[in-house]
Amino acid sequence: MHTSRRSVSGTVIAIIVIVVVVVAAVGGYAAYLATRHHPVTTTTTTTTTTTTVTTPVTTTTTTPVTSVTFYTWWSTEGKIALNHFIPVFEQYNPPYTVSLEIIPGAGGTNAKFTIVGMMEAGKPPAAFQVHFGPEMASYALITSPKDFVNFTPIAVKMGLWTGAVTEALLSGTFNGSMLSMPVNVHRGDLLYINIKLLREYNLPLPTNLSTLIYDTVQLAQHGVTPWMVPGADGGWDQLNLWEDIFLSLAVQKYGLAGGARLYNEFAYGTIDLANTSIQQLINETDELFVNFTSYDYPGWQSLTWTQGLSDLIEGNVAFQANGDWLTNYAYDFYNVTTYPAVEPYISWPNVTVVVEPFPGTNGTYALVIDSVGVPQPYPTTEAGIKLAEFWASYLGQETWTKWKATTYWKNATDYFNTPEQWWSHEQLVSTPADQFVYQLSDGGLFDDVFGSWIAQLLALQETGSAYIPAYNAQLASLVHSECNDWVAAGKIGLGYLGIAGQPFAGYVPPWVIVPGYYFNSSYVCPTYTLP
Repeated sequence: MHTSRRSVSGTVIAIIVIVVVVVAAVGGYAAYLATRHHPVTTTTTTTTTTTTVTTPVTTTTTTPVTSVTFYTWWSTEGKIALNHFIPVFEQYNPPYTVSLEIIPGAGGTNAKFTIVGMMEAGKPPAAFQVHFGPEMASYALITSPKDFVNFTPIAVKMGLWTGAVTEALLSGTFNGSMLSMPVNVHRGDLLYINIKLLREYNLPLPTNLSTLIYDTVQLAQHGVTPWMVPGADGGWDQLNLWEDIFLSLAVQKYGLAGGARLYNEFAYGTIDLANTSIQQLINETDELFVNFTSYDYPGWQSLTWTQGLSDLIEGNVAFQANGDWLTNYAYDFYNVTTYPAVEPYISWPNVTVVVEPFPGTNGTYALVIDSVGVPQPYPTTEAGIKLAEFWASYLGQETWTKWKATTYWKNATDYFNTPEQWWSHEQLVSTPADQFVYQLSDGGLFDDVFGSWIAQLLALQETGSAYIPAYNAQLASLVHSECNDWVAAGKIGLGYLGIAGQPFAGYVPPWVIVPGYYFNSSYVCPTYTLP
């Protein structure tokens, strides 16, 4: 870590370096020094020489940085939105310009170490893409929270805390510190459906797990591949499906708020794996996951989520569990509009793709929020703040979220490209606080846990039911690691999502002492063994 960087103010200032060069006077004064110790016996005519000493002043001014380098993994989905957003930012913020650096990798996992390495070298990007939520804390754990701009006072000044959906902001605010600026709200835990296939075989829309199981079996009996769960994203698609099944079963057993709380306990690593009811939920989730993935599309191992979406649109498969970035990709690259699975859209014969909350989860809302992080203190910091502020403004949101996700501004109108985006916004605004979750597979986990979990789920799909005991043993270890990561975050002041008195989704992890919201440094994460 760098420890010798000097602090600068939040505003880029000119540094005036004054170099004073003193030129010593010689001439007559030097002659005087040379003769003062020697007696002179003759008459001397004294000539006085006046020497002017010139002190030149050299002024060096640092020019404010106006070129914003933005690191992102939006090489496909999101790239079209960037192409629309950047010119508007530059139009309203001269002389700032934006250049993109694309770092590929699922969910930006490759980006973190690249950006941190650049920070250590003293040459970070002005801004970078990162998921809101625990993923951002992963950066702070390997550097320091002070290495990133705290956007909380900026968000307050902009009116976000009164004009935006509160839970969206709380979901990436750590004990009051917003270490990145949110720029959109995606919705996770969704099921994309080729409704033409269901119509062709007179099958019902699956609004619960029982109907989803029924449709899966019926489609297979008609020779149609029911599921698309791609494998070339490293297991990310598998985690999307597993977490969706778990939330559905949890809601079925404990209700909307109770199911959401259990899900969020996974995100904190505080879920009670010693509880036999929880153990049963996990085993049921495992079995259904293996069941659904046994109907996966042939060659799934080599397909990515974007390729899988193409097969869904073409009618090669019926179902794909993912988030609503599929909506934007379908619109941008396949010229297909996605509709919510409600009337009147499900009755329109020309509609191909509809989307709904994963069966059994309707009423909950899985947040997946993209955000912009800004390293500090560097010459580029002010430029990064400028970009993030505009992105979060209503004009920035209107420009950006027309093409990607939806906005957190509560007073937004329907300016979106697709009906699904407006539907998601309406549900975002109306969802009760205790029915929000932060999606595990997209920023809801610390990076080390995320990487290990997706690998385990890939192995579970490849091996089948025989791997469940090994998978569950690894899952118990991952839950323990997630808890330890949060406790480590607590030690640097980032111990929970939210602000004092207003935790995200109403949940306070056990290492936080209320009402003062102090960190309990003696808390020890429990160790579990799943049967």
